[in-house]
Amino acid sequence: MFYCAGSHPQIISEKNDLGLKIIEQCPLRSIVINDNHQVEGVETRYGLIRCKHFINTAGYKPSMRLPVQECLYSYMITEPFEGVSNSAPIIHDMDLNVYIACYRNRLLCGGFDRHAFKVVFHNDLPDSRINFHQYSEDWDTFAPVMEKLTKRFPNLLERNVKKLVSGVDTFTPDGYPIVSNYYCATGMNGCGTALAPGLGSILARWIIDCEAPPAITLMDVARFIPLHANKFYLKERAPEVAARSQSFQWSTARKVRTSPIHQHLKSFGGVFGEIMGYERALFFAKDKGSLRSVGDSYPLGKPVWFKYLVSEYEACRERVAIMDMSSYTKLQISGREDDVVKFLQKVSSAHIDIPVGVSVYTGMQHEGGGYVTDCTLNRFGRNQYFMVAPSVQQTRSRLWLEKHLDSGSTVIIHDVTSMYMTLCVVGPSSRLLLQELTDESMSGSNFPTFGCKEINIGFASGIKAVCVTHCGELGWTLYIPNEFAQYCFERLLHHGESYGLQLAGYYALRTLRIEKFYVYWGTDIDATTSPAECGRLFRVNFKKDFIGKQALLQQKEHGVKRLYVQLLLKDHNLHTDPWPQGREPIYRDGIFCGFTTSSAYAFTLGCQVCLGYVFKASNVEIANRLFPARVSLHSPNLPMISSEHPDHYRPTQ
Repeated sequence: MFYCAGSHPQIISEKNDLGLKIIEQCPLRSIVINDNHQVEGVETRYGLIRCKHFINTAGYKPSMRLPVQECLYSYMITEPFEGVSNSAPIIHDMDLNVYIACYRNRLLCGGFDRHAFKVVFHNDLPDSRINFHQYSEDWDTFAPVMEKLTKRFPNLLERNVKKLVSGVDTFTPDGYPIVSNYYCATGMNGCGTALAPGLGSILARWIIDCEAPPAITLMDVARFIPLHANKFYLKERAPEVAARSQSFQWSTARKVRTSPIHQHLKSFGGVFGEIMGYERALFFAKDKGSLRSVGDSYPLGKPVWFKYLVSEYEACRERVAIMDMSSYTKLQISGREDDVVKFLQKVSSAHIDIPVGVSVYTGMQHEGGGYVTDCTLNRFGRNQYFMVAPSVQQTRSRLWLEKHLDSGSTVIIHDVTSMYMTLCVVGPSSRLLLQELTDESMSGSNFPTFGCKEINIGFASGIKAVCVTHCGELGWTLYIPNEFAQYCFERLLHHGESYGLQLAGYYALRTLRIEKFYVYWGTDIDATTSPAECGRLFRVNFKKDFIGKQALLQQKEHGVKRLYVQLLLKDHNLHTDPWPQGREPIYRDGIFCGFTTSSAYAFTLGCQVCLGYVFKASNVEIANRLFPARVSLHSPNLPMISSEHPDHYRPTQ
């Protein structure tokens, strides 16, 4: 449905059959909250209306602080003329980002340009918000769209214009919608009519089942942090979101959260992307010119940064590299020992009662068995765990853990994300490099993989070192208190010179983990994915009780309908063929059987690699062309490339 003028009367006409009561012209004055912090009712012009559940669909005036911003936008309607078919398809020019639709022998014309969206605040809006079409025509603001429309459709200049329709909608910082007895369904980013049926179904399930449906992940308000509700942040970001930008890196409201060594990384040629408001180095370019705009558009073929990725990858595999991953979510979980262990055993599917000095990789499942998050739990003390989760899980992980705390529990959860800089020291020479800087033995027997200890680096103490790199290479992740960040970074750079140390960015980490068949939450696994589907059932401990156990036992007994696979593409030309980006369809014998989730060029394997879920597969479609693929269910056995250093690390064969 494009033009929704007819939907409201239709709902009104069917309200009795549906059991609905609709009160029109009834402004909401306040929400009544009881002593248990639950919504009890709403105060309206006609008095108090009591309710068990309250759904805020107020659009541009939600009555609680949410990361949404109101923007005024417009579209043009022509006078009727002959030759316009109401059944004609909507025409959307993706390059100019303008559209034309036919309605009642008229043309509805609009577009998405960041300069055509005017940020407005509550005080600027009319008191009566019943009529969408009550804003004065603003042709000056619409001018950028009009210019593009006439460029794409020159005949528009010959048509008479009936009016310019203006209205307000809400936009979120990331372009996805927002959906607690208080439910929120606002921030539809101009797609409210199209999203309404599905969103209504999801909200109904949520209220009836008292549990958020797994598919809600991308729309859950828990994906945000307080930064995203900042008025000034929203004012700058919202027009870019409203413009339906085709970029995959936002260019507005940047450089808000930065690592303590951000300027150092920038001076070394760091090109940054943004995640959760955090600046994260994607790669390092020696020639700094035009590459600063990388991310403005999707690379359809070999990306311009590929040559830099080659050297960063080689450093991680052959020598040693440092990656700044300070955006990782970091939670300190402490309390009385038996309380902490009991709590984490309940919310984690892996065995958590591990010795002090050991780390464990675990999923945290909901009742349906899907991943609420995946994380590492590092036991630094008998009553103290240090949890590390993906950057996008900073709010969601904490809220989910707090939700499952028992009353009277001594467990305390602290978000310490901003207290530590995170450096991944990766590569076969990482052990030797760190040994030069610390008095702790970094030998394989004293500090094995999945070990964790607090160590000193030079004069700096209290550094949490974990022998896990999240990319399958030998190395350590160092969680360094911010006051020691500059000192430790400079010491690592100085001592790393003799090992050929190089800085590497997120793209190198992503390439390494895809080649090693490692999953990433939000891309490869999420709340709709279970360990049985993604080949991680071996990490689940069924000898204890945990949330989601029964669902996983059923899957273990009856099997699953899809499997997570690694696809090695054949006949793909690195230089001339389009590159996979994720979400490409997968086929077997010409029949669709799944989608890819992520992809990268695997240097050691020498081919494009896609990860994805299939029923059964043999081909991947990229830009309407089928590429044959070899399917693997297990991580590849990649040879360890030796360092040129005389005392390089050699794996046990």
